[in-house]
Amino acid sequence: MKGLLNEFAKWLKKRGYDQSSIRALLFKEWDGAYPQELLGDDIIRDIENFLYDMAQFAVERVFGSSSTLFFSIVPLGDYETASEVFVLEMKTKTVLANLVEKTWRFNPDVIEECIEDLIEQLEESKKLLSVRTLTDS
Repeated sequence: MKGLLNEFAKWLKKRGYDQSSIRALLFKEWDGAYPQELLGDDIIRDIENFLYDMAQFAVERVFGSSSTLFFSIVPLGDYETASEVFVLEMKTKTVLANLVEKTWRFNPDVIEECIEDLIEQLEESKKLLSVRTLTDS
C-alpha cells in the first residue's frame, strides 16, 4: 500500500528533502494544515510547495521528465479551507488534473490517495491531449 509513498519519498530525496522532513510529510499524520516541525515563515507557501511537489511527481510519473509538453502547476494553498492544485498543459490550454483537499486531513493514506487521484486524472487526460495536439497541428 505504501509503495507509491515510498516512490514519492525517493523522488523528494532527489529534490533535496532530508529524511526527517520526508518522514514528517509522508509517514505521519499532520498536526495541522502543515507539519508543525517543518513550518517556515509562511504556512500558505509551505502548503503550496508540498502540493506543487505532489503534482510534479505525478506529472513525471505519467509523462516522464523529458516530455515535449509544457506543463504548468498551480497550487492554491489555504490554511482554513480546502487547498487546490491544478496541472495545466500550456500548448493546448488544457486542465489535465485538479485536486481539492483540506490539508488538515493529511496522513499517509490520504496523501497516497491524493497522488493516486492526480495520476489517474493525468492518465485519462492523455487521450484528450492527443486529440487536441492533432487538431492544433
